[in-house]
Amino acid sequence: MMPWRRACTRATGSIDSVFFRASGGTVRMDVASNTAQHIAPMRPPCQDGVIISDGHLFWGPWMCGCQLSLYGHISLAGAGDQLASPGSARPQHEPGEGDIKNVNQLKKVQGGWAVYQGNNQRTATTAQPLPAGVQPQWRFQSPSGAMPTAPVTAGGLTFIADRSGVIRAFDKDGKVKWEQYTGGAIYFPPAIAHDRVYTGSADGRVYRHEAATGRKLWSYRVAPTERWIAVFGKLISTWPVAGGVLVEDGTVYAAAGIAHYDGTHVVALDALTGKLKWHNDASGAINEKVNSGVSMQGSMFLQDGKLCFLGGGVQEVAQFDLKDGKCLNEPIENVRAGYRTAFYPYYPEYGNYVSLDHQLPDGRSLAFDASYEGNRFNWLTLLAPLPPGVAKLPKDRARWNQRRGFAQQRKVLWNDKQSRRFASFIVGKKTIIAAGDVGNDQKIPFLASIDLETGKNNWVHRLPAQPIKGGASIDSLGRILVTLADGTAVCFEKK
Repeated sequence: MMPWRRACTRATGSIDSVFFRASGGTVRMDVASNTAQHIAPMRPPCQDGVIISDGHLFWGPWMCGCQLSLYGHISLAGAGDQLASPGSARPQHEPGEGDIKNVNQLKKVQGGWAVYQGNNQRTATTAQPLPAGVQPQWRFQSPSGAMPTAPVTAGGLTFIADRSGVIRAFDKDGKVKWEQYTGGAIYFPPAIAHDRVYTGSADGRVYRHEAATGRKLWSYRVAPTERWIAVFGKLISTWPVAGGVLVEDGTVYAAAGIAHYDGTHVVALDALTGKLKWHNDASGAINEKVNSGVSMQGSMFLQDGKLCFLGGGVQEVAQFDLKDGKCLNEPIENVRAGYRTAFYPYYPEYGNYVSLDHQLPDGRSLAFDASYEGNRFNWLTLLAPLPPGVAKLPKDRARWNQRRGFAQQRKVLWNDKQSRRFASFIVGKKTIIAAGDVGNDQKIPFLASIDLETGKNNWVHRLPAQPIKGGASIDSLGRILVTLADGTAVCFEKK
């Protein structure tokens, strides 16, 4: 009996297992014990099922609207002891150069975004006045052409990393002041705190550098061991630190992993010394009976005093106690998945757009809904306040569009009818800076300033390439910095 089997996908079997499609993901049924284990991130194609060959399991390419997280050709093998590659046993905590406690201080400045999206809640808001007009000041083209992270700024410097593993610091004129390398791709920008640069890398490590000079201070391996796999033509750790890092109250938080069945590792490190405060390695199997739990499928953020990131198909948002690392998600004892992700590091074509749900002090809301697969959008809209006593309905964090029949009817004050798709926002008190693209047959990338009260453009600049996810930022001088998918960074100064 296969009570959880769904739809027409073929069931396939080996000497000890039967594999079939569930309502979201794949089920492995152990023949001897007649128990089911959930492989939540991917499902087999309808006509093939899971293909078993040479001790490996294969999932063919598949992209659909099911509750999935991984797409493409995927292969699993026996985990064994997850041994490190020969000769790769670097220490978990690796010291850098010189005195790690004494560093050169950055220049003290006010304003700018020192972390991704401006704060650890990732609200993309600023209290700084946004420029009434801009003009290009400088441009940098990465020699590798690797996709960059969003920019962050501190102390008169701009910091940008990229998928070749490099971290660069730029002075106010756009000249490279220093550059350092990690051992893997960097998908989300560093966090600047305590005159240091904290970076998560796809080699499974967190790095700390002196912000003023680039001197390496230490690195810490969050991954349980050094094991590498091929992901779309690039070697990365089985447990990459793919969601960036978060620094709060003298502590660095990071998570390593891809899929729940390989384990998800979440750590808290002392921001100055890099010493481990706590380590949670159990959230990948919150429910041991069906082996389901948290996958690492989103950038890190704080919400209601908890450390969070998107958790894959079974757990929509992974939640951890900041003090001791306890996973706060409730176990789910079935082999169903209910949520969808297409994590930006692995699927930038799908996950490049961002949603916005920003409530103004008077109760009005700015809203833009972009689905996880990058093909469903609403117009950027300013909505009237909800009636007194009416609570705001939550949205699916991955798909964002409110499900049919559950949308709240609110008066539209204005909407952007240009069918523009947005990859990044900077929300000010009176103005919105937005980067994105417009057009169907030919996508035209742009950077625009939009009046918050009317929805009309203050100014628009065409960009030379597609802006990356969250790729617009602001520095202490009020300049707008944008990173583009072809490896370009552009700085716009006030005009």
